[in-house]
Amino acid sequence: MQDNRGHGRMEGVSEPTGESAAEQVDASSPLAEEVPQDPTALKLTGRQNSRLGQTVGDMARSIVIVLVVVGAILLVTWRPQPDAVKAIDPLPELTSARATAGFEILYPEDLGDGWVPTSARWDLPEAADPDPAWHVGFVAPDERYVQIGQSATTNADYLPSQTLGGVLVGEGPAGWQRYETVGDDPTRSLVTVIDGVTLVVSGTAPWRVLIDFAGRLSPTALP
Repeated sequence: MQDNRGHGRMEGVSEPTGESAAEQVDASSPLAEEVPQDPTALKLTGRQNSRLGQTVGDMARSIVIVLVVVGAILLVTWRPQPDAVKAIDPLPELTSARATAGFEILYPEDLGDGWVPTSARWDLPEAADPDPAWHVGFVAPDERYVQIGQSATTNADYLPSQTLGGVLVGEGPAGWQRYETVGDDPTRSLVTVIDGVTLVVSGTAPWRVLIDFAGRLSPTALP
């Protein structure tokens, strides 16, 4: 009788197919829950999404707070910058005035560094009508303003227009009178009349600067 135990195949036992144990487990079986999952797989949950939205919201609120603080600091520390003084060339107007005026047109000489001419006119202002008037203005080194007004007009409005309504407050250097407006930052004026020509040196500069400026006026000085 031939023994087939070592060579035969037992009934009811299936041969391996190469599939892993996990693949052979029915997905509906309780054992399926024990199958390990891929640790690198991203598991999205409602809780994580909620936490992400909360984080973004906190970040946005923090940015708003920072911007508000920076804006408040800028508002407190910012100061407007004054406009730069714009220099002009008074020579063309000075040349025209000296060529057509019936009197000597004056200009300061040797003012030194820091004096900036900012305006010059030889025209017919209403306050001098019907006569023309010479005007030249400067910004001083201390940023105060000084100007010259000169006209042969007999119009009574010319002097108040040059002194800005200043009132007589006393005598100045020989031949000059002092006028001054009322206020914390008054306009001061030195006024004289030479051969029917009214000459006014005025501005916000102190008296010593105006007196020195007036002493430098010359009919031949050039810018």
